[in-house]
Amino acid sequence: MYSSPAADTLDARSEPKQGNKLGLKATISQIIIIVLLGLLVFLTLVPILFMLFSSLKSNSQIMGNFWGMPAPIKWSNYSEAFLTVWRFMLNSVGYAVAASILVMMLSAISGYIFAKKTFPGKELLFLLMLGMMMVPGVLTLIPSYVLYDSMGLTNTPWVIIIAGAAGGQIFGTFLCRSYMAGLPSELFEAARIDGSTEVGVFFKIVIPLSLPILATLFIMQSVGVYNDYIWPLLTIQDRDLQVIAVGLTSFTKQFGIVDMGMQFSAYAISSVPLLLIFSFGMKYYIQGMTQGALKM
Repeated sequence: MYSSPAADTLDARSEPKQGNKLGLKATISQIIIIVLLGLLVFLTLVPILFMLFSSLKSNSQIMGNFWGMPAPIKWSNYSEAFLTVWRFMLNSVGYAVAASILVMMLSAISGYIFAKKTFPGKELLFLLMLGMMMVPGVLTLIPSYVLYDSMGLTNTPWVIIIAGAAGGQIFGTFLCRSYMAGLPSELFEAARIDGSTEVGVFFKIVIPLSLPILATLFIMQSVGVYNDYIWPLLTIQDRDLQVIAVGLTSFTKQFGIVDMGMQFSAYAISSVPLLLIFSFGMKYYIQGMTQGALKM
């Protein structure tokens, strides 16, 4: 079919215009996406920035100039807040680490058994364990308190550690079982042929290969225990054994007046352990969540 030179010239001119239009649309779309993401980040940071600014104010500055900058800056809020909450923070970190280590140990063992071993009723038992995840924790709050009180564990650190380990083991078993089911069984068989015992297979092969999901489990469990409020409030009466979530409510002066600046400072200080955990474990946390939680 014959095409005139004039038509070819028009086609050649229209192609750059269409390309420019497509490029302009793509640029506008990218700008819109960047603006929306920036807005979401800003909305996420607003409470944090408000906490940091308010932590450097006195009560009169917060009440009189709610959105204003601190003037003068009251750095003493942080030192006074730290002297008040350091004991609570130490208790919470100790409880969280101990409970998380227990959860990692128990979940790794039970996850390996459910993933790589065969025994009668395995699937039924696993479904029953998953069914326990559907029960809201508030329904078992009073029965659990009666149980721990009858064993003499209330008002002791063990009531937090054991309850945290027992509550986190079910979800931990689910994560570990899903992750370990994807590990090649040939590795275990080769180790047994070489003379390794079952304990050796578990500690030399299963644990090293499961470090990402175990780190994920440690972070999730630590955050849960560290932020828990209802259970420690119900079971701990000794102030020296109390956790940070309850301790943050102790900034009350005479006549019931709350020192809000010091309380905001305590909020900022109490978030440091969680920031450190996420800073050092974020790589393993993301790796475990993407590789382990989605494996079935």
